[in-house]
Amino acid sequence: MSACEADCKTVCSFWAPVEANPKCYGEIILLRLFETHPDVQKLFPKFVDLSKEQLQNNPGVQAHGEIVVCKLTEILKSNGKCKEIIKALAESHAKQHKIPLVNFKIISDVIVTVATEKLDGFGPDAQTALKNVLKTFQIELEVFYDELGFKP
Repeated sequence: MSACEADCKTVCSFWAPVEANPKCYGEIILLRLFETHPDVQKLFPKFVDLSKEQLQNNPGVQAHGEIVVCKLTEILKSNGKCKEIIKALAESHAKQHKIPLVNFKIISDVIVTVATEKLDGFGPDAQTALKNVLKTFQIELEVFYDELGFKP
């Protein structure tokens, strides 16, 4: 079993509540992202001019958050065999959305924070495992961004 596979398994052992309610957890992640990094909100055209109050319980935020959580769950369940998933994300986020790589680091940090706060027993070992999975994701994403020639 590879290190990434072991890390995915560790995170998955805590992930059932997230997988069961991706819309809720996704909304929490995006709201925290916009709260802690308000400049990132401008990268989301649908949400750019919305206040904190308008973002809460917003169906668009919930839907986008659900997509984020579902993709992350797909990556976790792939046990480190997720190159095609990441390649598709790279293509859409580089070509279509023009999202700089640094924003994946930012949202990764937010995801770890939210998981730590919201998931029972998500202690240091699980946090490290999730950080490792997300770091691997960022490294692989960067490779695909480079292949696409995307330099914002």
